[in-house]
Amino acid sequence: MNSDVKKYVVSCCSCQATKPSQRKTAGLMVPIQPQRPWEYTGVDYVGPLPRTQRGNAYILVFVDYFSKWVEVSAVREATAQVAANKFITDIFARHGSPSHLISDRGMPFVSELFEHVLLTLGTEHRLTTAYHPQTNATERVNRTLKTAIYVCRCVYPHYVGDKHTSWDKYLPQICFALRTAPHESTGLSPSMMLYGRELDTPLDLVTQPSGEGLSDPETSHSDDLRALLRDAHEHARLVLGESHKRQKHYYDLRCRTVSYEVGDLVRVKSHPKSDASSNFSAKLAPLYTGPYRISKRMSDVNYCLTTVDTGKRVGVFHVANLQPFYTWASALSVKRANLKFLGKRKKRNVRKRGNFVL
Repeated sequence: MNSDVKKYVVSCCSCQATKPSQRKTAGLMVPIQPQRPWEYTGVDYVGPLPRTQRGNAYILVFVDYFSKWVEVSAVREATAQVAANKFITDIFARHGSPSHLISDRGMPFVSELFEHVLLTLGTEHRLTTAYHPQTNATERVNRTLKTAIYVCRCVYPHYVGDKHTSWDKYLPQICFALRTAPHESTGLSPSMMLYGRELDTPLDLVTQPSGEGLSDPETSHSDDLRALLRDAHEHARLVLGESHKRQKHYYDLRCRTVSYEVGDLVRVKSHPKSDASSNFSAKLAPLYTGPYRISKRMSDVNYCLTTVDTGKRVGVFHVANLQPFYTWASALSVKRANLKFLGKRKKRNVRKRGNFVL
């Protein structure tokens, strides 16, 4: 009787859709490890922000995963045409075509126009999974930009003003600060990583002595620059590798390993929004939707889902947003697996106690 009650409760569709999970977040960290500048590049829009006097309401951000160099532009609209034009003028024309471009699944980045531009320039487009923005490094840059704009408003209130309509005037200065500050992950500034030198300021030109006559006459400037960049990149690879290991260690402490097979049934975490006009409250809405069937394993943490009845593709989801969906048959198989595991553990404990007595 107790066994049947447990199977019934576990396989209840209403309970699986409404009850929250109390376990650790699923999925361990899979860090992206670039080996050279502009191998991996992230892109994202920030906004909408208060429209400025120049008509700008969004910020388009590009960031290099290796050197941490940022390209930031204030734009009027968050469209695919704007993103494609800025990618050509700010990235391709200055730094060449990145090997991979990482973005979210926003409409500007999944449009045919943007995909066509990337395909023409030879850049592979990779999309983050829904409701899992940690993959895109621009998310961290976006927070830094917002903080810097707020600081500018506090330091220069007579320029920015309380209406926040002058934030686009300070983006070049903010970018200069980000490009010349040593990054925590690499220990070097993005300008040193990309150009092999620090960007000079008027104060540097006054305080620093002239470098004429200090270089070795037997080596050319190009040789010195190549050696400097080579050393900087080797140092960055080593430091980034250690940084990734450290971040993965602490991230994995809060997570657990979860793996699904093709054909498994899962439920997907929903993210509803309240709507007062229709008397809909997100707090009372189901936490999960489904069931869905896993049709393809994209990686250790990403899975492609389809509907159970029609087989229509639902999308790619991170394992953190998935939970197993139990039916009466699957609940019975889980119970048998648990009993088998407990039986093996009991036999192992008996053998250990016997060896200890002997």
